[in-house]
Amino acid sequence: MRIEKQGFIFEAEKQSGTKRVCTFTGFFKHSNGKIFSSFRLGTRKDSTDGNGVVCQSITGADWTIVFSGFKNQFDGHPGDIKITELFERPDGNISAFLSWFDCSKSEKLYDASSDTIQPSKLILVDSFDMGNTWTDYRIVDTRNFPGPALTGPVLKTRNGYFAFFESYGPEKPGLPSLHTAHALYSPDGINFTKIITVAKHPENELYYWDQRNTYDTATGNIITMFWTYNRKQEKDVDIHISYGNHEKFTWSVPVPTRIKGQIAAPISLPDGRLLCFYVHRHYSGSMRLVMSLDKGKTWNFDGELIICQHPEIKEKISEGKNSYADYWEDMNSWSFGHPCGILLDENRVLLGYYAGKDVTCLSARYAIVSV
Repeated sequence: MRIEKQGFIFEAEKQSGTKRVCTFTGFFKHSNGKIFSSFRLGTRKDSTDGNGVVCQSITGADWTIVFSGFKNQFDGHPGDIKITELFERPDGNISAFLSWFDCSKSEKLYDASSDTIQPSKLILVDSFDMGNTWTDYRIVDTRNFPGPALTGPVLKTRNGYFAFFESYGPEKPGLPSLHTAHALYSPDGINFTKIITVAKHPENELYYWDQRNTYDTATGNIITMFWTYNRKQEKDVDIHISYGNHEKFTWSVPVPTRIKGQIAAPISLPDGRLLCFYVHRHYSGSMRLVMSLDKGKTWNFDGELIICQHPEIKEKISEGKNSYADYWEDMNSWSFGHPCGILLDENRVLLGYYAGKDVTCLSARYAIVSV
């Protein structure tokens, strides 16, 4: 594997005000060849002024903004658009899932006193001019699951569309908070009405956070990877992997991969190889790409490629030394992360992430890698 080119999708260092902190990067490739990048832009990682930005490129290297500023008030409450995930409808137009968080009572995402996150909703919205304007905002029914939040790109399989989210919070008032990874299924890419459980630990001991998915056309499986946190031990454990049957709507029980990291974006290659672009939060902090020749059962760590080395290595390492509440506070100090990736062609992938010298200025970045 070799880095061919890397640079900025959006260079925050040249901006000011509400355009200084990029997070939650995502990619989408249209059937017409255009590539779209989406990310959150705001004054801070955890602020009330965050909103989605959509950029466009033909090559994956030269980016222009086509839209910014989705509607961010719902039910009369102001909110923060944290995540934007675009996908192509059957008619060739574009829809987007938005993760909206209610900022009317607090600008902090996590409340340690109640062990809950801000009230949130999943929003669907459409564009009929390739992302330049957006219309028909509608709230997606997530069956009252607490704290729904998007987790990665929408997948199109042979029999429909899958959008992914997680929920966090008590199922009933007074009960402990639970974490579950879900999928939303639509046969037509318009109405997402079926909710599927992707992963949930039976004792609520492991949290399968931030699932990322890729569709393996060779096997027809959905390959899912999780940033996995042990709540009892209060530390990260190995990234886990699971395999979904898109026809039976079932997933295997997640198992460890031996990859020590956080969010992990799997990318299936046409020849059967599997890539994992992930956050390596331990020393030395970096964004890394590793390959598997057997669908994720084993990984070639000797051939691992470092995409971005953090320049100062000031990230706090979570290995059970901090409490769970402290860990949520630590997240606001992290200055790189949120990997995503798509195929450019059979021999090249486009990777995206955010990074900066410190948390006050974070850019959206890309790397083109030959594989």
